[in-house]
Amino acid sequence: MIKKSLRLLVVFSLTIVCSFAADKAPKAPKTKTKKADKVYNIGQYYSASALYKKAYAKFNKNEQKGWAAYRAGECARMINNNAEAEDWYGKAVKAKYKDPISILRYAEALKANGKYAEAIAQYNAYKEKNPSDSKVEAKIKECEQAQAWNDKPTRAKVENVSGVNSKYHEFALCENPASKGSLVFTSSREESTGSKNDNWYGEKFFDIFQATKDNNGKWSTPTVFPGPANSDNSDGAACFDATGKTMYFTTCPTIKEKNMQCKIMMTTLTDGKWSDPVALPFNSDSYTCGHPSLSADGKTLYFASDMPGGLGGKDIWMSSWDAAAGAWGTPVNAGSVINSDGDDMFPRVTANGRLYYASNGKPGMGGLDMFYSTNEAGQWSEPVNLQAPINSGADDFGVIMTSETSGYFSSSRAGGQGGDDIYSFVIPPVKLKVGGRVYDTDTKESIEGATVELFGSDGTSLSVTTGADGLYTYELKANVKYKISASFTGYLTKFHELSTVGIEEDKDFTKDFDFPLKSTKKPITVPMVFYDLDKATLRAESKTALDGLIKTLTENPTLTIKLTSHTDYRADDNYNMNLSNRRAKSVMDYLVAHGIPADRLTFEGKGETTPKAVENDEEYQPFKRGDVLTKEFIDGLATKELKEAAHQYNRRTEFEVTGATYVPKN
Repeated sequence: MIKKSLRLLVVFSLTIVCSFAADKAPKAPKTKTKKADKVYNIGQYYSASALYKKAYAKFNKNEQKGWAAYRAGECARMINNNAEAEDWYGKAVKAKYKDPISILRYAEALKANGKYAEAIAQYNAYKEKNPSDSKVEAKIKECEQAQAWNDKPTRAKVENVSGVNSKYHEFALCENPASKGSLVFTSSREESTGSKNDNWYGEKFFDIFQATKDNNGKWSTPTVFPGPANSDNSDGAACFDATGKTMYFTTCPTIKEKNMQCKIMMTTLTDGKWSDPVALPFNSDSYTCGHPSLSADGKTLYFASDMPGGLGGKDIWMSSWDAAAGAWGTPVNAGSVINSDGDDMFPRVTANGRLYYASNGKPGMGGLDMFYSTNEAGQWSEPVNLQAPINSGADDFGVIMTSETSGYFSSSRAGGQGGDDIYSFVIPPVKLKVGGRVYDTDTKESIEGATVELFGSDGTSLSVTTGADGLYTYELKANVKYKISASFTGYLTKFHELSTVGIEEDKDFTKDFDFPLKSTKKPITVPMVFYDLDKATLRAESKTALDGLIKTLTENPTLTIKLTSHTDYRADDNYNMNLSNRRAKSVMDYLVAHGIPADRLTFEGKGETTPKAVENDEEYQPFKRGDVLTKEFIDGLATKELKEAAHQYNRRTEFEVTGATYVPKN
């Protein structure tokens, strides 16, 4: 719905813009509302509202009361009073107003006021009366999604900027780079230029105002922006270049009570004085342009317009600065990813190129919702809804970012000081934490004095030493990829990887990243190194296991190791010794082929001479710590399956550290 807050881009002769096919002005019954109808039809909704309410009180017939209530609801909608619109549309429905559009409008008003369950009920009621309207289901889904966002809002904290807002309308704000802490915004407050009121909503025409926040967070009393930019017409929705010496803004002239097309104007500051505004070359008397916003480099101007070639109502357009011509070039539509068949307006571009804007044509929570999109390699990403509490059922628009996690926006939501208000928001940082325990893999005892180092993709480099409990902990940053290592003399260094990219909720990774370290003082089994019976060729699953050994050697680049292969006892001693040597050699060859220097490796086969002594209950189930898988032990096992498991544990490859001072040869 186009409401009063969007007035700086409305073609004022139009009374209704809605996405529903059935939304067409119903035929008036025979009532005594000619005066009200007349002022309504020329867009004087504030005056018309009072007349329809008066008529409603006098009428006795449902048909007449329904018409007057419906029209009062329309007036309230057009002057952006959602609460009053809901009340009057509800009265129209209760009076059984025959046109189902009243039900539709009632549903829209309920949605705008965040009453999503009630809105769904009315959408369903409307669907029964008008089953051909294919867009109702989408609206119901929007309500369901909006309720879900309300039930689980984002981390943003929203506050009304009480020092700037008034009982009138304040919206479409921007920062003035030439004045630290200054906000420039649009308002219809009493101090506006001129003496005329806009009969659309019964307040003065819009002007550009400014206010400044001091170091204590207190706002100055808003004042009219100096210079000739403000006029007797509606002026606002401004932006500045990086110097603060060039301002672009929107003006919507009214000539003899006729509303003309809005235009984008430019004024420059020279010797402390603002120049007379000049219209940009792509303005036209045939369409409206407004809501300018400059890219950080000043080379692209974003704005909203209903010029030919768009996708719906108002679209986001872009114009590039032609340095040779010294003028803004022919506008280009931002495309279907950004724009919709509704109204897409109030663009703002951050220093990192992210585009924020408002739309009532994208799935949202109510009227206008705010979205952002990023342009990468000339392609816009799918717009992301800012969700609750930044968005609401009302019109939410005109967001500006003052940092990566804070900014301002405008909203017509309930609870403000009047009309559209300016709100601030801050997104508290996500609290992320990682921790764990460093301990001996076999004994499970904590390792005191271990070094735990953390390295982040943002350049973070931290180190802590564990105490007697073996514990470590780190505070993490959002959207960073981390590598964490734990090391201690006489143990293999171990690494974990952790990413906080995309995590938007507080999360504690403590105890999820323990470091069980393997002692280098005794042989270490490489798990799952398998061979077929009587063969030395590595099986596919063995190669996967050896990739883990390669990773260990890469993470411990100063170590030299000795590889030892073993067999089970099911062959004679000489045969097994030869087989184990061949198996150890095949492991070494695999490691060398995958980048491990040969001079870091030696190998030996031990045949069946060294049965496996179980050291870890977890790794060698069903056997227990202290079991030695000798021929006698295996022969005494109860089942064939247990015996085969013991044979497999004996058919193993191990490595032991032979040195810790390896230096690569040049």
